[in-house]
This record gives sequence, C-alpha cells and structure tokens, in this order.
Amino acid sequence: MIRPTKSKSEKTTIGAKASRLAQNVTSSLQSTANGIAQTRDSINTLTDGIGAVAGAITTGRAKTAGAAIDVQQATAGNIGRAQQRSEIIKETDFYGGLTMPEIDFSGLMPSDLLNPNLAVTATEDQLTAGLENYAGATRAQKLYQTGFKYISELGKTKQEYHKAQASIIKGATEGVKVQQEIVRFDRQNIELESDLTKLEQSAEKLNQEGVKLLGLQKETTQITRKIEAMELKREAEIKSIEIQTQMITQKYLIEAMA
Repeated sequence: MIRPTKSKSEKTTIGAKASRLAQNVTSSLQSTANGIAQTRDSINTLTDGIGAVAGAITTGRAKTAGAAIDVQQATAGNIGRAQQRSEIIKETDFYGGLTMPEIDFSGLMPSDLLNPNLAVTATEDQLTAGLENYAGATRAQKLYQTGFKYISELGKTKQEYHKAQASIIKGATEGVKVQQEIVRFDRQNIELESDLTKLEQSAEKLNQEGVKLLGLQKETTQITRKIEAMELKREAEIKSIEIQTQMITQKYLIEAMA
C-alpha cells in the first residue's frame, strides 16, 4: 500500500514543534534531577518519550493522524457531556403541579367572518350560569386569600405569644435563682451559727480542762505537803528514839556511878 507523504514544510513544522518540546522537557528535567533517583527515572522515561517524538518526526504522518482522532473523540465527548447536562437540568413541570386546560385555538378561529361556523358556542343559560359560577369562584378565591392573610397574622400572633411565654419563663427562672441565693444565704448563716456553737463548746471544754488542771495542781500541792508532813513525823520519831536512848544511857551511867 502506498502511503501519502507529507510535504517538506509540514515535516519542518512538526520537526520544529517536536524539537522545541524536547528542549523544554530536557531543560525542565535538568533543573530538578540533581541527586534524586525517582526524578532520574522520570528523566529516563521522558527521554524515551523524546526518542518516540523523534521517531514521529521521521515518519511524520502517524502522530498527526492520531492527534486528529483524539481531537474528534474529545469533541464528541464534550458534546455528549453537554447533552447530559442539558438533560439533567431540563424542567418538565412548568406549572408547579397544576394542569392547564387544553384549548384548540384553531377551532375558535372563524374561517368566514360573514358566515361564521364555530364549534364552541354557549347558550344564554350557559353564559348566565358560567358567569355566576366564575363570580362565586372569584369570591371564594378572595375568601381564601383573606383566610390565608388571617392565618399569617395568626402565625405572627402565635410567635409573639411564644416569645412572651419564653420571657415569662426566663423571669420565673430568675426568680428561682433568687430563691436559690436566699437559701444559700440562709444555709451559710446556719453554718455560721453551728460554727459559733462549736466555738462555745470548745471554749467550755477549755474551761473544764483548766478546772481539771487547777484541781491537779492543788492535789499536787496537797500530796507534797503530806509527804513533807510524813517526813517531819518520821524525823520526830527518830529524835524521840534518840532522846529515849540518851536518857536510858544517862540513867545507866548514873546508876553505875552510885
């Protein structure tokens, strides 16, 4: 099969683009590849890519055809996504759930103004009844509108009512807080009275211990005096014995001298 060849100008253009691409990639890799193994691997990979680009420069045509196919696929993909977005945002309920009556306006258009032959007509009774019906329905709509306005005002009143309730509850809550503070105050007073009572009890215990101490001090004095008296008694007894002994000795000596 004979392949069509590119002209010299086309090859030169492709070659210039590929050469600039190779120079840009090489300069970018050289600025970030110092001392990093992963970057060095990336340099090798991109160098292989540069070789592939150089091969494409030699063959010329294959890469250009592939690029054209990629552009077509990308364009088709964009069109498809645009269609999907248009389908997603497409609105079908134009009347918000209501149903508009269908009217055949072509059947209402007279074909001969001098001799009209219209399919849709109404008798006098139908006209009267229809007008009465529309008038009643219009009055009903006015009542509906007035009722909805009243309900709206009722809602506002209910809001103010609940606000007033909340304000009253807050006021009652503050009253409860005041009562709590009063109870805390009373409790502190009771605890103060209790502490004062305990203080008086401690003072009485101190007085009692003082009395006990005074009694012990008196008892110590009395014991001391008793011991001293007993010592004096023993001394007196000793002296009495000594005097008696002297007297017996003196009596014996006198009898011996007689």
